[in-house]
Amino acid sequence: MAQIEVFQRYLHIVQLLMKRAASLADIQNYLELQAEQDGQKYALSNRTFLRDKAAILSLFKLDIVYDEKEKVYSIEEEEGMETVPARLIEAFNTFNALQFNHSIPNAVQMEYQKPKGIEHFRGILQAITQQKELAFSYRKFDAEQAESRTIKPLLLKEFKNRWYVIGEDGAKGAIRTFGLDRMEEVNISTRKFKKNKDFKPGAYFQNAFGVIYGEAKSVEQITLLFKNGTGNYIKTMPLHHSQEVISDDKKGLLIQLNLYPSPDFINEILSYGAGVEVIQPARLKNAVKTALKKALDQYNT
Repeated sequence: MAQIEVFQRYLHIVQLLMKRAASLADIQNYLELQAEQDGQKYALSNRTFLRDKAAILSLFKLDIVYDEKEKVYSIEEEEGMETVPARLIEAFNTFNALQFNHSIPNAVQMEYQKPKGIEHFRGILQAITQQKELAFSYRKFDAEQAESRTIKPLLLKEFKNRWYVIGEDGAKGAIRTFGLDRMEEVNISTRKFKKNKDFKPGAYFQNAFGVIYGEAKSVEQITLLFKNGTGNYIKTMPLHHSQEVISDDKKGLLIQLNLYPSPDFINEILSYGAGVEVIQPARLKNAVKTALKKALDQYNT
């Protein structure tokens, strides 16, 4: 069987078990139905399923568990489940759908924007996993010349379709964030480094929106009112993991968040225009008002 068919079978198993628990017979019947739709053969013996179960754990970090009492398999989604497995499934799902559509140019339109620097992704990830220093030339958007930098890479983060590497900057003596689109001449050093035990990748950006780090003491309780149907977008794609809905009525969607109101977050608020109002805190409200006034002044001259 071609490797692509194997991945497709993995996806179908994951999709079924993330919806509901199922016996092996249920899974086999589901795969038969999907095989007819896909024009493939997804034969699944007990031995094959055990191999698939191990492969799914390795590939997607999803553990398929068996309930002895009910005689069914399931995938238990934990609260705060890592986004990497979810994004992998999303990517495979998209690729899987495109494989069976021979009219892709007319039926699917992809984003034409391609971020610079994505070619460095694999090398940086390798440096992180092998704990090797990373050397590169870096030019900030507001700088005339590039600087040579050497870091201990710790984390790759995506934001607004751009990728960033977070690492310990030896020259600055602090943890810094670097955009892959501003990096050139990237080289993995032979020098290894010890992991920073104080750095917790999963918690580093928990108080942040975007890629600007926010300390716990910088966190503020923020209340936003989304109007004219804009709240529907916020409900289906929350701004932050701390988002809570206070009310949802004719006035609009009132939400509360706890995070550091960084420039990234202010820009996000501004992107909704008249569709959102900052209720509190006053400092954030004033920052948004000032930004809107500056934008309006540009058209009044």
